[in-house]
Amino acid sequence: MGAAKLNIKLICFFIIGIMAFQSVWTVCLFANNDNDENLLNSDIRITIKETNLVKQSQVFLGDISEIQANGFLKEALAKIVVSSSPKPDQIKSFDKKKIISIIRGQRYLPDNIIMISPRRIYVKRLGQVISKQDVRQFVEQYLSQIFKNQDYQLKTFNVRGLETYPQGKLQFCPDSDDMLDKHGKLSFYLDVVIDGNKEDRLSVSGLVALYDNVLHTTRSYAKGETISKETVCLKKENVFEIGRTGIKTFEEISHKILNYSVRKGDILKTNFFADPPLIQKGDIITLVARNNNLEIITSGISKEDGFENELIKVESLSSGKLVRGIVKGKSRVEVAY
Repeated sequence: MGAAKLNIKLICFFIIGIMAFQSVWTVCLFANNDNDENLLNSDIRITIKETNLVKQSQVFLGDISEIQANGFLKEALAKIVVSSSPKPDQIKSFDKKKIISIIRGQRYLPDNIIMISPRRIYVKRLGQVISKQDVRQFVEQYLSQIFKNQDYQLKTFNVRGLETYPQGKLQFCPDSDDMLDKHGKLSFYLDVVIDGNKEDRLSVSGLVALYDNVLHTTRSYAKGETISKETVCLKKENVFEIGRTGIKTFEEISHKILNYSVRKGDILKTNFFADPPLIQKGDIITLVARNNNLEIITSGISKEDGFENELIKVESLSSGKLVRGIVKGKSRVEVAY
């Protein structure tokens, strides 16, 4: 009686052992011939791995197995598509029956194939992480080409849409060469290209400062006055904030008059200044009168300021009469009839 119980226990352990083995490895012999010797002498043997890492968007049989086959059959088997890959850094699983069905569907294969496979196969797709700093470096390089030898700063920077991407050669492709507006605002879309394939589009934004020396006043001036060289100084300013009309050298405003009053410390801009009139009120001028072939030259006093080709009033010193004339140069007016 004791021996019978012992035999039953041994049989149970044996059955459990077989079931445990089959839960991990299953030998699939699919053939039309039931001859065991023919199967054992098979030229094709496929051993499927339980866990696998892949790079591409599709899972090939060669990615998840070790294939023993002769000649071009091994290459053909390796290129059989088993499934689509999961997203980068994600895991996907499928049943061994799916692989058996796919291989059986290859009509060019011989009947005597041995395949060893676990019940489920797991595939993880390798990925690469693109950081905000990676995108910033690309933008910084772009800005360095635009602002060669200039003092600039990427003050704020933001990227939206970053994910984990497939492994491969990475390229960034902006949707436009016009990334900056006149106020220094950075705004554009950036395509993420892996091995020549567009994988994603990122939204990039930020703010750029461009610094340059511009003239400031060290005292106040009234409208119509001329600024002296001793009362200006150079300070760095953000060109995108003040506009590109800031005065950089005193020669740009030398002998010009102010259109507006300015206060101490003000930034000087080109629209603040105008050329002085060729003739100012009270100037002694040469007055020229022409009539046919006759030309009369006399002196006069300007009664108002006048720019070139502008009509002004002049008092003739010889007759005391007021006449209207056209400014033709510094201190020269031609009588208008």
